[in-house]
Amino acid sequence: MFIIKLMTIINIILSLFSTNEPVVYTSEDLTLDKRIQQVHTLEVDLNNPSVSVINALSFGKIYGFEKTSVMVKDNEAIAGFNGMFYNIYGHHIGLLVKNYKIVTKPYDYTPVIAFLKSGKVFIGELNTQIKVKSKSNTIIIDSMNDVAYGGKWVLYSSIYGNSTRITRDSINYIINNNKVIKKLITNEPVKIPRNGFVLSKVTVNNDNKILKVNEEVEIETIYTPEIGDVKEAFQSGGWLVKDSVNVAKNYEVLMGNTMIPNPRTILGVTNDNKLIIKVIDGRQPNHSYGVTGKTCAKIMLDEGCINAVYLDGGASSTMVYKDKVVNSPSNKEERKVAHSLVINYERNMFKELLTKLKNWEN
Repeated sequence: MFIIKLMTIINIILSLFSTNEPVVYTSEDLTLDKRIQQVHTLEVDLNNPSVSVINALSFGKIYGFEKTSVMVKDNEAIAGFNGMFYNIYGHHIGLLVKNYKIVTKPYDYTPVIAFLKSGKVFIGELNTQIKVKSKSNTIIIDSMNDVAYGGKWVLYSSIYGNSTRITRDSINYIINNNKVIKKLITNEPVKIPRNGFVLSKVTVNNDNKILKVNEEVEIETIYTPEIGDVKEAFQSGGWLVKDSVNVAKNYEVLMGNTMIPNPRTILGVTNDNKLIIKVIDGRQPNHSYGVTGKTCAKIMLDEGCINAVYLDGGASSTMVYKDKVVNSPSNKEERKVAHSLVINYERNMFKELLTKLKNWEN
């Protein structure tokens, strides 16, 4: 028995020196929908603890546009691809969690992708509630780092920018280092502390019973269902594959008609925790025409994905690998976007050894 265990441990150690890379890029010409298509694929082994998937924002802030290749370089990543949908100002649409901190709340019409502390991936509906709690009160946040509407509580952090940008009558509680340091009633933007928040409501009413200056507060985030610690998360464009079934619709809220062949960026996860990302070029006759949503779902099922979703597509579809844009964007050049996903691989053989030993013991 001892010899068997010893040989197993030796094999595990030897496997660390194998040439198997956890981030693999491939490119191939396929005939799909009776037309030639250029398909680019990243396969990412999320079982490897040296691999991480990180949200990247243009210039590290909400609003604005930047090339995916620049975000990959700035994060010293091995690969990256365009991510979420965004509005005309470059504000991403839906849930965003970055380095365990929630940035914006989700919408309820598309699934989210969450990368967990455990190394697993969750794809599905995820309700999110944010509370500002003190001894005197608990405030349910209506939105976070977004436009302030009348009578709604909005929580702002420094990733939003230098100020709240609110130019209407509003109540504002400035929170720094988990303490309310000031209350302002103003019609001008309020500066956001680098290590804190501003809690704002557009209103002409002054309610003195909300929070007290100098009292301590806690920002609490509750995810439903309970899926574990969420490290990174973002909102998708809609379902393609759900529980190993093709569920692609002919119309999606964020995308419109999905029956028209277009360039696509799609993401899925397999039963053995492999992340599959594909960029299919399109709108380029004799190179690649693009595909429909239902074909995207079939592609991901063929890859063994149990769940898969759309990301932003069209001219935004971009894949970067080892500092090079490997696909052919439909605008003939890389489009600037508001959000990308980057893949870091910083090999830590000790961490990998511990993970393999733990999995073996289990």
